[in-house]
Amino acid sequence: MNSYSKLKTILEEKRSFVLVCHVDPDGDAVGSLAAFAEVLESRGKKVYRICKDPVPEIFNFLTGANLIENKWPRDFDAVILLDNGDFRRTGFTEEILSAKKRNIPVINIDHHPKNDLWRVAKINCADDSVSSTCEILYGILTRLGYEINNSIATSLLTGIFYDTGSFQHANTTEKVLEITSELLKKGAKLKIISQKLVNARSMALFKLWGIALGRLNVNEKYEISYSILTQKDLEKTNATEEEIFGLVNLLSTNASSKVALLLYETGDGKIKGSLRTENDCLNLSKFAAFLNGGGHKKAAGFTISGEMKNDGAIWKIT
Repeated sequence: MNSYSKLKTILEEKRSFVLVCHVDPDGDAVGSLAAFAEVLESRGKKVYRICKDPVPEIFNFLTGANLIENKWPRDFDAVILLDNGDFRRTGFTEEILSAKKRNIPVINIDHHPKNDLWRVAKINCADDSVSSTCEILYGILTRLGYEINNSIATSLLTGIFYDTGSFQHANTTEKVLEITSELLKKGAKLKIISQKLVNARSMALFKLWGIALGRLNVNEKYEISYSILTQKDLEKTNATEEEIFGLVNLLSTNASSKVALLLYETGDGKIKGSLRTENDCLNLSKFAAFLNGGGHKKAAGFTISGEMKNDGAIWKIT
């Protein structure tokens, strides 16, 4: 029995599901969770939408995104992991292992390279050659014959739109555009998606971008564009951490470098790094892995402990 047949059996026989997306949720994570949750609820299932971290407000236009919470439920029949990348990024390793020990099926739906989740999950519907988890989920839903209405289509297209960089990245394949066409036929709201994710930027965000661009440097030896943001920058501009989304993509448009790196302080004594490239010869996920991070060849990230300080000449991490 292949993974799709096994998945269909679980979806039809089980009554309640925990859907989990990764920490620091992005468009693909929230889009896939919102879409699958709506599909399951339309079939009379009980669904718990779970994420360790708060969902950025920019995704609240997706149906059910405001229902995502960080409290693990007590009673459920199956766990579905969406776009997590690796086991640690679920944020609920102990809870998932506990479910596995109780013979509760764990399903992994993901487009990241093969990782430790494959050993944890009973079923893996994964393919790192596609653009997004939402692309995989679209294939699952169509193959299993599940209806995709306009709000589900919008959630799926949000994930595809986000992970292809508004259809600008190299993972914007012919298949991606065919799926996008089908989702638009089903009522996906591309105008709303682009408005929320690209065209609705606050004054605080522009000020924050100004600071980051003012600090932009290029390491000519390694051809890396890099910049930094601190918590004081966020306070000065009245910006939020979620408004940093997309800034690294802007840095990656610098024609004098092959890689973009954005380092920014979080509010809990951590420093996050976001990496982007369009160079086919580079694999940023391997670099991020050295710092206990992960991601894709062309988009990766990591988190380290520390604080950024400026001694008047250069920035240092302490």
